[in-house]
Amino acid sequence: MRKPVVLLAAITIASASWVAAAAENHFGDVPANHWSYNAVNKLAKDGVIDLYGEGALRGERTLTRYEMAQIVARAIWNSNKAASAGDKGLIEQLKTEFADELDNLGVSVSKAANAARAEKKEKPQSPLKIDGHFMYRYEYVKNPRYTEDGAAPNYGTGTAAGKVTQRNHLWLDVTNQFDGDTYFVGSLVADGMSGTTTANSVDVWQAFLAKKIGDNAEVAVGRMIPDIGFGTIGGTAYNDGVRLSFGNRDYKVNLYTTTVGEYYPPQWGVSPNKLNYRFGDAKFNLHKDLVMSLAYRADKKKMLYEAAAVGMEYKGLPNMVITGEYAKNTASLAKMVNGGDDTTAFYLKLKYRGANPMVVGSKGFHIQYKKADPGFDLQPLAGPAEWNAPFNWTYRAHGGAANDLQGIEYGIETTVAKRTILSLQYDDLERVSNGEDQSFLTASVFYLF
Repeated sequence: MRKPVVLLAAITIASASWVAAAAENHFGDVPANHWSYNAVNKLAKDGVIDLYGEGALRGERTLTRYEMAQIVARAIWNSNKAASAGDKGLIEQLKTEFADELDNLGVSVSKAANAARAEKKEKPQSPLKIDGHFMYRYEYVKNPRYTEDGAAPNYGTGTAAGKVTQRNHLWLDVTNQFDGDTYFVGSLVADGMSGTTTANSVDVWQAFLAKKIGDNAEVAVGRMIPDIGFGTIGGTAYNDGVRLSFGNRDYKVNLYTTTVGEYYPPQWGVSPNKLNYRFGDAKFNLHKDLVMSLAYRADKKKMLYEAAAVGMEYKGLPNMVITGEYAKNTASLAKMVNGGDDTTAFYLKLKYRGANPMVVGSKGFHIQYKKADPGFDLQPLAGPAEWNAPFNWTYRAHGGAANDLQGIEYGIETTVAKRTILSLQYDDLERVSNGEDQSFLTASVFYLF
């Protein structure tokens, strides 16, 4: 397996310059004993802002100044909910403390701007919101994978596309908050392929209605994108069904029962042959900087997936995030593809800083080792962020792929204009089964609406 020495050297040189510039940006941590934590907790308790489901925002780890500014921005926009003089005073103090970061976010802290905003809030506003992103992505694949890699149609790793693909990806989110407890989320996604394929699609990737139950639970029905664990056994769209979530500041549990829109092949003799899944995860805040995840996924007949995973995420080092996950799949077909043995998958990822779409010049890079046995992820269903893969590998779920590969991924990203991120990723991979070169390169421009 070749080592991309030139790219690694470039990353090393770039990272050195970013470390030197660390004191000049707004990503430094807010100290754990800073008064702003108590301030935002007080605002949350009084109903000015909602921190439900965001344990990191309740003091379980230190926040960067940018992360804290995001919370302050929400408090500013909800300032009409601040009934007491004390809460209004806290918002003013937070605005002063994080004025520079708020300015980078495009949030004005002037009295005139806030007065105009308050006047606008008094007028009836539509609860319907539309936002999203656009991505142009270039992909070069050394050895494209073919459908015969899998055991049946739609469970292989993609069509026999050529080595070069250009992808235009338009994602539109529609959200509607009915009241404080009920909301709707929908995502309409258009994927256009050029280069050596003309595949195009416009699909509803998610569309669900959710309702909170009390203070610590929520139920949702519809089409969802379940991001379970740290991505190894789940993270793709087209899951139609029900989700139950519950938890508190120490843990969060998500339980799903879904159909993913595909069928067992008729020759397998499964009746009814719809692909139904039961899966879920539990995340535990073991420490302010350490989160542990347990996850499980299985199809009805345990033919493609009977997988369990354990993962960790650590944020105790300055400006760094370390994530890792190990999973085992004991489903019958997965074992057959792997010569009768249980299949496993594992990754370890180190990320330094990151590109903030609102801060021009912000940068980040990551390095990741990953390995997955043949048969582990036949559909495939892995999360795209954790198991980056070209479109050729991920047809039809358009997510990630954790199947018959091992090697190292290198990635860099930077914000070149407000809301615009340029990223480059190189995967130096080979097949576990036969050592075939599976390296690929992806370059993308991402614009946030």
